[in-house]
Amino acid sequence: MRLENIVLSILNDKKKIFLVYFITLILFILSILTFPTNILKAKMLPDKDSDSFSIYIDLKDGSSKFETKEVVNCVVKKLEEDENITNISAFIGTGQPIDFAGMVKQSSLKTKESQAELMVNIKRFKNREITSYNLVNSLRAKVQEKCQKDETIIKFIQLPAGPPVLASLVAEIYGGNNFQNRRDFAVEVAKVFKNQDTLVDIDILADKDFKTFSLNINSNKTIMSGVDLEHLKATLYLAFEGMEIGVVNDKEAQNQIPIFLRLDNRKELDNNSNVALNSKLNSLKIINNMGQMVSISELVTIKESIKEPTLTSKNLKPLINVISETQNDSQIYPLLNSRDELLEKFSTKYEVIKTNMLNLAFIDKNTKERFDLIFDGELQVTIDTFIDLGTAFIIALILIFLLMVMYYKNFAISGAIVLSSFISIIGVIFAHIIMDMFTKDTFYLTATSLIGFIALIGINSRNSTLIIDFAKQLVIEEKLGINEAIAKAAATRSKPIILTVLVLVFASSLIANDAVFGGLGVALIGGTLISYIVSMFFVPVVIRNNLEKIV
Repeated sequence: MRLENIVLSILNDKKKIFLVYFITLILFILSILTFPTNILKAKMLPDKDSDSFSIYIDLKDGSSKFETKEVVNCVVKKLEEDENITNISAFIGTGQPIDFAGMVKQSSLKTKESQAELMVNIKRFKNREITSYNLVNSLRAKVQEKCQKDETIIKFIQLPAGPPVLASLVAEIYGGNNFQNRRDFAVEVAKVFKNQDTLVDIDILADKDFKTFSLNINSNKTIMSGVDLEHLKATLYLAFEGMEIGVVNDKEAQNQIPIFLRLDNRKELDNNSNVALNSKLNSLKIINNMGQMVSISELVTIKESIKEPTLTSKNLKPLINVISETQNDSQIYPLLNSRDELLEKFSTKYEVIKTNMLNLAFIDKNTKERFDLIFDGELQVTIDTFIDLGTAFIIALILIFLLMVMYYKNFAISGAIVLSSFISIIGVIFAHIIMDMFTKDTFYLTATSLIGFIALIGINSRNSTLIIDFAKQLVIEEKLGINEAIAKAAATRSKPIILTVLVLVFASSLIANDAVFGGLGVALIGGTLISYIVSMFFVPVVIRNNLEKIV
């Protein structure tokens, strides 16, 4: 057989044996180098192609609903220009009905007049030529350029492919002597995030101090003016809030239709200022018990105060979150770039301490004030998942090794089997690189890809065991030499091995394009293909010197 002659010629020539080792080593090194060179990128799960997304709008603290509505109208008009948008629902001063993404994104906590949310539905994926995440990326630039002014923050929120988190990248900032110092430090961290090309929708989840106004009724002056006190209170309430005064029954309506009364159609002020509020009061008149019109502004005084910021904490420790989303990138790469920039720029003012693999602590050289920066969000989920699956991969290798030791009673043969399984990494990584070349979007090494790593250990171990056992049988029963037995075993077992490989390749190709399980499919395709080459050429070479010990 031709394959048998090729394997035998390799086993009988030390130069060819060295060449097999050398080529394998070079391919393995090149596959590992794809990670630091960013040729192959890792991510928890790729973005999900869904039929809806949300937009969170946050104006500067103290903005009125009138100002918020202007921004909402601007965003809606810009969205309506895209043919893929089917309908838009706007929620001003409150959050939208909580969905999977909003469960942990604090959607239900929105109660300010300066906040709004949009729920955007788009065409079904079969009726559009662009994925939802690419559509969001293109709309983000257009909307933010047109509508995001002053301190307004417009964030595009997509349904997460994996576990819901506050944001893709979260920087938790602890410490500082007070809230203001902590917020100032958060602003500096946010500036570093803004320097990264693939970080978008950057926001600091901390309030700013802003002015509030309250109306105090001068009771004595009201009574002396002949105005009924309760009448005055009701008039003020109708002027600013309004109330339901009755209902209308309509047979076409599912429920009773409320009749809502407000003194004019303009509930909101032009802006949150003393002048705007006083102008509104001057326009309001009330009749006293003598039939005379009295200006309400004469009976009410405006009290100005500062709204204190809302403090947030985690594990009973006050903190400020700096959040951001990624655009066409994994979280880990802009994080590493941001971390390097933090280490470089902050080292002049702060003493920087690396508290663990990624997190940092900063101590002010002058005041000795300490800030702790802890990275969280989808990034942390990604790191935890890859560590867990990587650990599972190593444990699987160890267990296979121990099992082979019990079976063959030989450490060298068992190590050769484990080594051949480990070499299958080459096929997995290069398969991801090839897939990335033929897809429009980045094809990431995902968590499901690592599951493919673990599955390949058993497949490769089975192939090696088939060759070793058959070679052992040929030596014992047919009295063949070690090299001849290994070559004949490899050639004979090549057919069942290649049939197994083809079955896995065809089956895995069905999920190769799936958003979640595509990594698993590609890992199995690349890993099983390389496992055939490893079984035919690498395994015979690594077992040749130890096969006679188990015969």
